Amino acid sequence: MGLKDLTTKSGADNIRLFIYGCLITLVLAVFSIISPSSLHYSHNKSYDMLMRALPNPPSSQIPVIVGIDDQSLAEFGQWPWPRYIIARLIQKIGEYEAAGIGLDMIFPEPDRTSVSVICDEMARERGMPFSDAARYSPKSENDQIFANALRSTPSVLGYQFIFNGNSAPSESVLHHLKYTTRQQASDGKCDLPVAANVICSLPVLMSAVEASGFVNALTDGDGVIRRVPLIMDYRSRIYPSLGLACLIQSFGKDQIQVETGLDGYHIDWKDRGIPLDCNGYILVRYRGEQNPFPYVSAADILSGRISAAIFTGKIVFIGVTATGMGDWHLSPMNRMAHGMEVHASIVDSILTGSFIRRPAWAPGAELAIMAAAGLLSSMALGAGGALWCFLFTVFSGLATGAIFYGLLSFSGLFLSPVLPLSVLMVNFAVLNTIKYGLEELKVRQRSQELIMSQDAAILSLSALVETRDKETGHHILRTQRYVRALARRLSRLAKHRKNLDDQAIELLYKSAPLHDIGKVGISDRILGKTGKLTDAEIEIMKTHTLIGGQTIEKSKKMLGEKINIPYLKYAYDMAISHHEKWDGSGYPLGLAGDAIPLSGRLMALADVYDALISKRVYKSAFSHEAAREIILNLKGRHFDPDVVDAFLEVEGVFQSIARELADSE
Repeated sequence: MGLKDLTTKSGADNIRLFIYGCLITLVLAVFSIISPSSLHYSHNKSYDMLMRALPNPPSSQIPVIVGIDDQSLAEFGQWPWPRYIIARLIQKIGEYEAAGIGLDMIFPEPDRTSVSVICDEMARERGMPFSDAARYSPKSENDQIFANALRSTPSVLGYQFIFNGNSAPSESVLHHLKYTTRQQASDGKCDLPVAANVICSLPVLMSAVEASGFVNALTDGDGVIRRVPLIMDYRSRIYPSLGLACLIQSFGKDQIQVETGLDGYHIDWKDRGIPLDCNGYILVRYRGEQNPFPYVSAADILSGRISAAIFTGKIVFIGVTATGMGDWHLSPMNRMAHGMEVHASIVDSILTGSFIRRPAWAPGAELAIMAAAGLLSSMALGAGGALWCFLFTVFSGLATGAIFYGLLSFSGLFLSPVLPLSVLMVNFAVLNTIKYGLEELKVRQRSQELIMSQDAAILSLSALVETRDKETGHHILRTQRYVRALARRLSRLAKHRKNLDDQAIELLYKSAPLHDIGKVGISDRILGKTGKLTDAEIEIMKTHTLIGGQTIEKSKKMLGEKINIPYLKYAYDMAISHHEKWDGSGYPLGLAGDAIPLSGRLMALADVYDALISKRVYKSAFSHEAAREIILNLKGRHFDPDVVDAFLEVEGVFQSIARELADSE
């Protein structure tokens, strides 16, 4: 194969790898369109990682959290408290000139500690009216006391929408948004959640406040709250969340504008724009600290242990945080966050303008970026080597992560890097596996070509011997196959199994043609003599074993010690020892028994058998039976007994080889 062929084949492999990379990109694109739950999970986790890497946004210094915690319960009794205590709590916060008070709790039933409720229960138990009940004025009822406190402070009550059931209380107790709407170009996919029912506080409480908001939140499949609805549809009106209601109640009741466009909903309030998705949800911009907003225990407020300055001009969220109670959720910051922190984070984001946006076109943009990354990586990985592929994938992955982090950090735009990074990693893994397979195939092809070249060289040398000794005919080919047949049968014996594995048998087969290579060093006068050789000529003829061994040994030295060609060792042993005899009477070294290399013992029998059944100028060909008898008689003297036994078991194979490769007349 020439340089041009190699170049052409390399170019074809690059094109093939590029096509494979494009197919991988296409498969991942289809996978992303199907959008299985595992992909949603990966998008969410990438969002969490990016959020944790972001620096904290500037704080508005407005939200404050008041917790009814373990300390509060220890000082003022178990929960639920009598509502006159909660009334005292919000009155004190109101006296400290808080801008707004959001209660992240719902009071749907009368206070069971109210006197009238206690009297009714006692009367029900006794079966008659309680005589002292009429003495108590409604003004002393706990719910009325609580309502008066709500009315005298900028309080906002929370409620919860539910999405099943048909009956609903009067909407007059809820406070909808005062807004105008504007419809921009839309694909018709934007719809607010439509509530079917609501759980709210008592009418006496709801009518005492000027604003209220829902406390619903969306928990993702992994239990993390990343987004919450900011507005919802209930009986054809739009209602705000508790955080938005507190903000509007505290800093301006101006009419707001709700716009609907291709990117989702957009709320304009005062000089601020609030981006929502097509379902009216806002991504919560959490802060990284464990306690991101000022926290005050309700007990410290009720006992007068805090300064009024902490509440002046602030929006205060009140909720239950005692152990085992309250509205706790896992946040993207890998910590638990109370529902009050969610409301406070929304207020803080709106006031500072630090929003996280994921527009409706984000999935399409991610798909396009993935396709570009897939095509680019397919070209780069198809053309480069292993180190280049690794470096390209690493730097491309880092660059992709940096770009997506930059979009989130500087513009608040969240695009998930999962698809682009996935196509980079999958292309790297699959294309390199394919490339490795192609290279392995090339190596096998080159190795096969090298083996064939070696075989050709061996056969060429063997042919050279045949040109010198024309009487041998197909002797070399026959003995080669005899040796393999003997070795295969002998390998079944435990004593020979270790030294006659498949590789060793193949090496014996390949090296067998060189057993008589030393004859090239014998003069034509002796090799071509038709009569009987003299004793001196016989001694010269015997030297072909040494000449063969020296020739092969010289070849090994010329290749150098670092290059090891196993078949040359087998060829050397066979060339120098195939005329040795089991009883030690052979030549050139007079070796006996197991001291004779196994390759020499195998060739000894194969060589003699072929000489017996072949016609020579000085003798006629023996029959197989006659040759078999002679070999049996020489067992233990000329031949290794194990080799003779192996011959007897494969003599049918010998006969087939002899017929197939018989010399022509």
